[in-house]
Amino acid sequence: MAEKETVLVLTSNLFFMPRIEAAADAGGLDLVSASTSAKLMEAMAGRTVPLVLVDLEMDEPVWTEALEALGSAGIPGTKVVAYGPHGEPGTLRKARDLGCDAVLIKRDFSESLPELLASRGASASG
Repeated sequence: MAEKETVLVLTSNLFFMPRIEAAADAGGLDLVSASTSAKLMEAMAGRTVPLVLVDLEMDEPVWTEALEALGSAGIPGTKVVAYGPHGEPGTLRKARDLGCDAVLIKRDFSESLPELLASRGASASG
């Protein structure tokens, strides 16, 4: 039997996690959350990870370090999708510049969450 795929989430927002968990479950994915870059990269080990979600409302040094580590690791087949507040275009642009496959405002991320996880990030644009 094939190993179940895992979506990783870099976040400290526990309030939003049940929505992500429900979408992951519906998409047939395991879910692992991390609150630091080191924990995120540690969680990658030994797992098939088609999608990493990055919460840009975390402290900027945390998500910046995580995106740099993901970029350096060069993990083929893993999409990185960041989401954050619409009122911070500089933050969204920085995430894109750091190599995200897609950067979404939180409203769009929330609305597309089931499809995003079911498609392993392929449906993300932006």
